[in-house]
Amino acid sequence: MGFWDWTKHFFGADKAEIYVTAKAIEDKKNRLSIEKFGIVMAINFIANAISKCEFKTFLDGKEVKGDEYYLWNIEPNINESSTQFIQKLIRQLLFYGEALVIEINGQLLVADSFNQVEYAIKENYFTNVSVKTMNFNKQFNMSDVMYFKLDDTNVRALLAELIDQYEDLTAMAEGKYKRAQGRKGIAKINAGGKGDKDFQKKIDDLFNNQFKKYFEAENAVVHLPKGVEYEEQQDASVKKSTSEIADIKSITAEAFDRIAQAFRIPPSLLRGDIADIGELTNNFLSFCIDPITTIIGEEITRKRYGKRDFLNGSYIKIDTTNIKHVDIFSISQAFDKLIACGGYSIDDLRIKAGDTPLDTDWSQKHWMTKNYLGIDEQANQIEGSGENGEGNETDISNQTG
Repeated sequence: MGFWDWTKHFFGADKAEIYVTAKAIEDKKNRLSIEKFGIVMAINFIANAISKCEFKTFLDGKEVKGDEYYLWNIEPNINESSTQFIQKLIRQLLFYGEALVIEINGQLLVADSFNQVEYAIKENYFTNVSVKTMNFNKQFNMSDVMYFKLDDTNVRALLAELIDQYEDLTAMAEGKYKRAQGRKGIAKINAGGKGDKDFQKKIDDLFNNQFKKYFEAENAVVHLPKGVEYEEQQDASVKKSTSEIADIKSITAEAFDRIAQAFRIPPSLLRGDIADIGELTNNFLSFCIDPITTIIGEEITRKRYGKRDFLNGSYIKIDTTNIKHVDIFSISQAFDKLIACGGYSIDDLRIKAGDTPLDTDWSQKHWMTKNYLGIDEQANQIEGSGENGEGNETDISNQTG
């Protein structure tokens, strides 16, 4: 998308007429640089994370891998892999607040643009649906598509107003830096030559051309006409300064933090800080990723399965645990506990760790150590050990098989 199209979408001006000058367009390009860069970074961050998720499909309460699983996890259409498809879907959803997926001949496609006609109790429908170079001259009913929508809060409009203030501060810091690092000097001109047209022409050429080249060049010499003296100013007030660069960096970082918060991303995670990365990732999954995947999972389930199948245990679930990198050596004790309590089979945990399942009878079974007994069985053992009035105060949690 070009800058002008992006600007119209950003400010909701798809149907409005905008009159601006060429200078205003150039100024807006510069002012949107921080905002657009930060938003694109945040959206890509989320899209890349969700594209790592596994779309698990269930039929009658059992997890299965069939055509629907292949469609969402491997190949939604002949031109895109599932990763490319999901990334495009998330970008459309986060950038415009809504996204439309249509099915054509068994292929899932994310629409680039569309118009929606909304009703209160009647079924909505979509027109002018386009995907890349193809325009579909037909009406798509709401029940025939998957329509994803975030809340009605226009995050981009709020960010535009907020970031505008940061960009003003950035522009001031940039101007201050340019002034601080610029070269300055004093030119003394002999007043006796003011009436001489040839002298005046030389002066004009000196200030309009030669001095400009002199200051822009790394190494240069300038010829001063007779009657002109130039003295470079070297006092501390005009020396190059790094404090202004620090100001620009600080303001830009502050703007990025606000963008991260708008998309519910921990700011330090978007900046790439590694301190407390585990806790930051958990917050990212809980407050940013989970709400988005819930919206997507619910819409897919209600459109691809329906009420009857859902009540019978058929649905799609987006597994976000694949987003986190798993170090099997750091979680070996946790794996042992999960197997020992019968919560997961060995193959279950191998899949979670990114390894291949063994697909054997024993690796698919659920195991439990003898330390785990039922409450009734534990109570019977305690009663048996207290026949002589002893052992009645034994903690039940200390009993073993």
